[in-house]
Amino acid sequence: MLHNRREVVPFNHIQGVTSTNVCAYSNGDDHVLFLERHYYHGIFLGFKWECIEFARRWLLMCKSCILPNILHAADIWNQLRTLEHLTDGRKISLTPYLNGSSEKPKRDSLLIYPRSSALPFGHIAIICDVVPGYIRVAEQNYEYYNWSDNYSRQIPLIFKNNCYYIEDQHQVSGWMTVEDSENLEPLDETKLDLVLKQYYQTNSMGTFERCTIPNKNTHLTFSWLNENDKAEKLFMDLYGSDLIRTDTNTLPYYKANQDLLLNIGGVSNELHEMFLIATDYVLKNDELLAKFCIPEIFWPKIRQSWLNEKHLTMSGRFDLAFNGKEIKVFEYNADSASALFETAIIQEKWAQTINFERTFMSGFQLHHILVKNWKKFSSIKRVHILIDTDQEELLTAYYMQNILKEANIDSKICIVTNDLYWKDSKIIDNEGYQVELVWKLWMWETIFSNYIKHENKETLNNKIDGEHPFLCQILLNDHIKVFEPLWKVIPSNKAILPILWSLYPNHPNLLRSEYILTDDLKQVPFVKKPIVGRCGHNVTLYDVNGESVIDETKGKFVDRNCIYQELFSLTNFDGYRAIIGSWIIHGLFAGFGIREDTKLITDADSPVTACCIVWK
Repeated sequence: MLHNRREVVPFNHIQGVTSTNVCAYSNGDDHVLFLERHYYHGIFLGFKWECIEFARRWLLMCKSCILPNILHAADIWNQLRTLEHLTDGRKISLTPYLNGSSEKPKRDSLLIYPRSSALPFGHIAIICDVVPGYIRVAEQNYEYYNWSDNYSRQIPLIFKNNCYYIEDQHQVSGWMTVEDSENLEPLDETKLDLVLKQYYQTNSMGTFERCTIPNKNTHLTFSWLNENDKAEKLFMDLYGSDLIRTDTNTLPYYKANQDLLLNIGGVSNELHEMFLIATDYVLKNDELLAKFCIPEIFWPKIRQSWLNEKHLTMSGRFDLAFNGKEIKVFEYNADSASALFETAIIQEKWAQTINFERTFMSGFQLHHILVKNWKKFSSIKRVHILIDTDQEELLTAYYMQNILKEANIDSKICIVTNDLYWKDSKIIDNEGYQVELVWKLWMWETIFSNYIKHENKETLNNKIDGEHPFLCQILLNDHIKVFEPLWKVIPSNKAILPILWSLYPNHPNLLRSEYILTDDLKQVPFVKKPIVGRCGHNVTLYDVNGESVIDETKGKFVDRNCIYQELFSLTNFDGYRAIIGSWIIHGLFAGFGIREDTKLITDADSPVTACCIVWK
């Protein structure tokens, strides 16, 4: 029944189980690389959830064998003739049989596909059964539906001219049998101490460096950006022809290797889940929720949003710090899209113009993933993009409009509420389209303030045809969906940081955070920051015991409650320090960007700086 419904299984969810206990996980999409390693008892198996990861895990769990680290499935056919036994290192032969062999395929063989336009890296599956006229296979990253049984697909097996042919929709190289397969024991998880140390892999944190290209004025002209694109034209108007907003004569950029990229991806996905768990924990506890200083009148609506609108999330960004040894999270900008355009588009165009060594840029998947996730909402007639008069917000709005157009979704940018009106108790735009879904750049706290400002006035309940609605009447409207949804006000509030620390004390990616200045925090340098704030405003850095101020910023959040957080020192690159902005799109890591500054506190004026990945 599950197979007949053909429902796509989301990423990280189980599609099926074979050989009693080997799970196949969905990759969710053909065109997205989810950059996260998978280890099983410290043994590296590959990337989640590629086909070769499943084959390695199956061989490990069912045969106690190690499939050597060949990157692409197609290469197994020509490059691999032996497996290695986990506890004694002995070689286990693999015997290849071309598709069309006189030898019939056997259960527990490896089915190998060559490279093709549809399978650019080939494919590998496990033959888990051979029945009259068919083979049955178990696999990952081929289709993304629930299995109907303990196998993913049944493929015709044809016997003609005294030979056996597996007739799949894609070309098959052949199958490889495992020597003495029936006598190989499954992995005994009570005897992991017998596993040879050579099969354990240390997870390298990765490398990160700041590079410069001399004589910047000889490299860039306005022609590298498209003046006919509203977003790119506005970027030029605001910043000129440089991605890097700097007065120096060099072009700086950062370089990371694949280990750091993979670690940022894995850490970001884990942190996102932790923040969701903490959000749920807060919303079940009035005493904790009170620490967020959100007026109680909004609590029921936030809880309702959490129950009904988890799927409406599109983007969020972690501020991460890396010092060469550890990755730590400063905060989660779960309700922000700042620097999205620069990370997804501008740095890629900049890199193509400069043409330096790289495999790809750090935001290489971001645009595609945004388009893919917006397509899920293509039934909406029009998305209304609601912003204030800030030019940076307009830049992001223009870019989001480009994404929506690519996703075949009509959109309209509405600055403040000037283009929106009441009609028959509904909100419409000046072209008569009803407002059904809003993508906003307003802070939720601003909407709360707008509501309270009008709370005691009769006008809040007025819906007079032809009049403009208040901001709160749009974004707190039960008939309008909003990105980012109301529940995002919880993970984006820094009051959640001490709760995370209490739920996950001494977690390697968290910094000690408290509501009051504790004796433990006084033993190290620490930060005081407002629970609601943006752009690094009203942040103060203190030395040990709080005896002296290291640095501080002014701003408009001076009257907010604060939390205290352990200070984490960033690597100093010749006077520059970099913050990693790691993007979560629809719940999963999608890439990262960099802001750097000579100041100790990074803010909205800190230059966005390109980062390339060199994969070796």
